[in-house]
Amino acid sequence: MQFDKNKNVFVHRWYPFVEGYSKKFIEDILRELPFVPSCALEPFCGSGTTPVELQNHGIKCYSFEVSPFMHLLSTVKLSRKYNIDSFEYYVKAITKKLSHTNRNIRKLESLPFGDTVVKRNQNKKWNFHDASIDGILDIRHAIRTLVDNDDYKDLFTIALASIILQASNMFRNGKCLSYKKGWKTRIFSRKDIHNFFLDKLNSIFAEDIRIISKENPSVHNSEICYLGDVRKCIQKVPDGEIDLIITSPPYLNSRDYTDIYMLELKVLGLINSHEELRVLRKNTLRSHVQVSYENIIPIENERLKKSLYEMSKNEQKVWNSDIINMICGYFEDMQFLFSEFAKKMRKGGIIYFNVANSAYYGVEVPVDYIIADIAESCGFKVREIRKARDLKTSPQQSAKIGKLRESVIVIDY
Repeated sequence: MQFDKNKNVFVHRWYPFVEGYSKKFIEDILRELPFVPSCALEPFCGSGTTPVELQNHGIKCYSFEVSPFMHLLSTVKLSRKYNIDSFEYYVKAITKKLSHTNRNIRKLESLPFGDTVVKRNQNKKWNFHDASIDGILDIRHAIRTLVDNDDYKDLFTIALASIILQASNMFRNGKCLSYKKGWKTRIFSRKDIHNFFLDKLNSIFAEDIRIISKENPSVHNSEICYLGDVRKCIQKVPDGEIDLIITSPPYLNSRDYTDIYMLELKVLGLINSHEELRVLRKNTLRSHVQVSYENIIPIENERLKKSLYEMSKNEQKVWNSDIINMICGYFEDMQFLFSEFAKKMRKGGIIYFNVANSAYYGVEVPVDYIIADIAESCGFKVREIRKARDLKTSPQQSAKIGKLRESVIVIDY
């Protein structure tokens, strides 16, 4: 269940997506299936592990991703149109361009939006030192002006994305970005940033492109990855076509992935204003409180109602109605999705649904059991709930709740 196992794996190693699972999870599922799937669905694509691995087995897969960065990452990994000659041609041109940088690069490439990207007079903290962001802008300019093929432009953009956090003053700290220890004096030169990028291209990217160059392109013809909210876009999948769903939706843990991958979204120009950011957050699954939701009536489920009742007895002063609405909205989203899955799946199909339980106000929410109930209310049959591992609770909940169960729900149709 850990993406860490993918860190040295062909194609997946292009960008470290710590929240995902490994290719072995997909391989284990395919080995235990009693049939060979003809068409799959991945409603929460993330970094693309599911569709990439199914593609490697020649299985058609419809996938959806609401984040423009994750969608770009997935489509780059799914595309197998690269060849080593073209790749090396562009690398050589970019290398030459980066050896003669423009002193006024910010006149050619605009800074990412936001008040904390670079040091300003009133700032106490900033995301990038000047030399780092200028080095990144040098690379972005070289890609934009020298790479005239969209497939390679996207490929090099992901290579740039893979060094953004390294070049910044930040690190991923659970649900948010935090500042690295000693970040104020940890300063890279523009040339350092260029070398981070070129080293990635000349090592892992070049190695994998050489392998792709030798593949038969006709084997990889199943990439169907849609950018958008699956709740709005699932109608693009024909009814009765799916016989396998493998997915891991955002957990009910208040984690907003737009926050965690904010640097990539901004630096790559995928989000350019606070309004665009607000719209993106509004289109994500209701699993965080970065946007306010209307008062939501909980779905008919006794386990959910019991959890909400236990929370209501809590006397903590930090009671937050947004959290209650988030919880209710999350399961309302799940109910909608399973009702849609029932339309899209063939009889005899199987779902592998990876989730984790949550805790708020000292009360554990049995997410896996509630989703199992929802699935059965929509005509599915839950075969088993497999415990994958134990997860730590947040510091606020650890006193009352030790660990939270992460599960894979196996569901038959």
